[in-house]
Amino acid sequence: MNLRKEFQKIILPILKASPILIALCIATAFIAKKGIQYLPEEFQSKGAIKINNLNSSQAGFDLFQQKNNNTPMQNENFLTEVEVFKSKDLIGKTMEQLDWELTIHRVGEVRMKELYKKRPFQIDYDVVDEAAYDKELYLKYKGDEVFQLIENLEQDSNYTTVKVGEMMAFEGLNFKVSLVPDFIKNHANSLKVNDVFQFVVNSEAALVSSINDKNLFVRPVEKDISIIRIYFAHELPIKAQNFVNTLMNTYMEECRNYKEQMSDETLVYLDGKLANAELKLKQTESELAYYRTKNQLVNTRQETDATLKEIKQLDMQNLDFDMQKGALEKLYKHLTSGENLNDYAPNFKALNDKIFQESYMKVQNLELERQDLLQKFVPESTEIALIDSKIKSLRVFVNETVRSTLENLKIRQKEIVNSINQSNDKINSYPEKERKLAVLERAVSLNENMYTYLMQKRTELAISRSSNLYPHKIIEKANLPKELISPNQPLIIGLCVFLVLSFGIICVFIYSYFTAKINAIADIEEAFETPVLGSVWKNKKNKFQSFEVVSELMANVSQLPKSDIEGQGQLFVVSSMKSGEGKSYTSTHLAKTLAATGQRVLLIDMDIRRPSLHNVWGLPLGDGVSSILEGRKHTFDTVYKTGEQNLHFIPAGTLITGNQALFFSKKATGFIQDMRWHYDVVIVDSAPIGIVSDAIPLMHQSTANLFVIRAGFTNQRYITEIQHRFEEWKIPNLQLVLNDAAPSKNYQTYSQYSYA
Repeated sequence: MNLRKEFQKIILPILKASPILIALCIATAFIAKKGIQYLPEEFQSKGAIKINNLNSSQAGFDLFQQKNNNTPMQNENFLTEVEVFKSKDLIGKTMEQLDWELTIHRVGEVRMKELYKKRPFQIDYDVVDEAAYDKELYLKYKGDEVFQLIENLEQDSNYTTVKVGEMMAFEGLNFKVSLVPDFIKNHANSLKVNDVFQFVVNSEAALVSSINDKNLFVRPVEKDISIIRIYFAHELPIKAQNFVNTLMNTYMEECRNYKEQMSDETLVYLDGKLANAELKLKQTESELAYYRTKNQLVNTRQETDATLKEIKQLDMQNLDFDMQKGALEKLYKHLTSGENLNDYAPNFKALNDKIFQESYMKVQNLELERQDLLQKFVPESTEIALIDSKIKSLRVFVNETVRSTLENLKIRQKEIVNSINQSNDKINSYPEKERKLAVLERAVSLNENMYTYLMQKRTELAISRSSNLYPHKIIEKANLPKELISPNQPLIIGLCVFLVLSFGIICVFIYSYFTAKINAIADIEEAFETPVLGSVWKNKKNKFQSFEVVSELMANVSQLPKSDIEGQGQLFVVSSMKSGEGKSYTSTHLAKTLAATGQRVLLIDMDIRRPSLHNVWGLPLGDGVSSILEGRKHTFDTVYKTGEQNLHFIPAGTLITGNQALFFSKKATGFIQDMRWHYDVVIVDSAPIGIVSDAIPLMHQSTANLFVIRAGFTNQRYITEIQHRFEEWKIPNLQLVLNDAAPSKNYQTYSQYSYA
């Protein structure tokens, strides 16, 4: 890597523009800081809740855990609780607990700021017509406890006068404005003349819609950990904190109510069964006691024990089937009614089917999702139709599963009844008294077991209802946020400065590309394969003599090959890419220096379009090259003495005919070739080849073609074009010359010392 080249192309432009870039960054930071003041502010509060996701539908049946398992079974659908927290239903119930229906904002010149509890006045209102909801109204304080009620600030001339303390009726809204003297006293600038306030009575739908994915973010800590974090952003920190805490409390309360509702329904069912079982038990015990007393019987036959035990087990199974059948019939009735499945919690034990449970829960989730979509779409929309189709297909599967299970249960119960009848027939074979006694004992045992079983379940359910063994728990209450999350001042300022700095650097590179100049011989050598013959110094205030100006160039010019033809002088054609490169300056000083060495030198100005060399010696433009080409003068008749020894000059002259094609004629190159026999060196100052191609034929006949590039003037982006011209015209004997180069500091110091 060429470090010097990289420095010049990358670092040097940035260093040169660094003052501007620094000033631009400072100005950008200042403007961004001022602009941030006009952006809406947001504070974010967060809380965390531990979710008890036990399957609450098992209340009363398999209440605590499965057999041989001491750990409660966790619901695998924990992640659905995240969606519950974002559901419109839960958010709506949360809003019912918050005092957010009325919002009051102070209207500023750029933005509005909400006033919550700390405000100079309060509004007591009563909504008479629902059209008054969500309407933006403005109060403009005019002093002396008088406000102006305005519907549109742009038309503030249309207003209604509102006096403090008086009831005002306006388009379905009755309201009264009351000042808060203590607050106004402590905050002198809180209520001034012409202050404008906006107030809105928000509908429940508007409040619920204002909570969305932009300001509410709910996520689990990890997939396998039942902890949910809730983040909520609002322009008022107290509102952000209150919403998060209220949302978590509302969720817990809803879950508690749901659990109690299911428990109450099951308790009512069990109480009815217990009353019947108790009545039957008393009846059978009375009948058994009466029969024993009447027939003086103490024990039943030992042979009947095994049969009675078998009948008892069959009766218990029959009872269990009755309870399962009752639960399934109740579920089937709810399913066929078409009502929302979220309003009913089935007993999954009665239907021990994993696929059914997952399908049922999926239907519940889809119905919750449908409720959310109805907040955004009409019932006839494609989105609602698609989710209705999914719900319908899943409900058909669930209905069919319950119906099939009921039919299978009836068949199994019928088999149990047949077994009981067979056992009874066996008992009937006993003697009448013993048979009757066995029947009574069996009835007593059956009713006693049934009563004990039902009482145990009721007790377990009552304990579950009154206790909270595995509750949801708020493990991190929402904090009152102290710092803004939006706008993020360091981030915005840093981003603005970065973008402006990046844009500035890009502009610097673009500017550098279009304005970068060739400044030294090294720049030429890196860009061209053509050798650099030497440099020509800049000569401010004629500080140097001609031979000093071209001293470096002369050292190499003297080494150039002579003409192949003996007696013929050298021919140097001096050209450049465009005007202003200093080819005339170079030609003049080179000619003077060569003449000073004792060589006969002829300088020819071939730039007829913009001739200038005749001004160097104060000679008239007169007859010159143009006269020779048009045949009006002989070559020697156009030669002028310059006053310099051994140096003659032919000016450009003026084309009378205007026939510029003469530059490409044999006469144009012929007279110069002739002059080479009379002079040691012929120097031709040609027109810029990047503009016109007059000198190209002559350059193919010259001893050396000196192409001038001016330091600090020639753009680097022209390098490609210059190379293209060289390749296109195949210019021979090409030598590059750097003009306007700075003299060596060592030379200046040395020359001053020598002349002192």
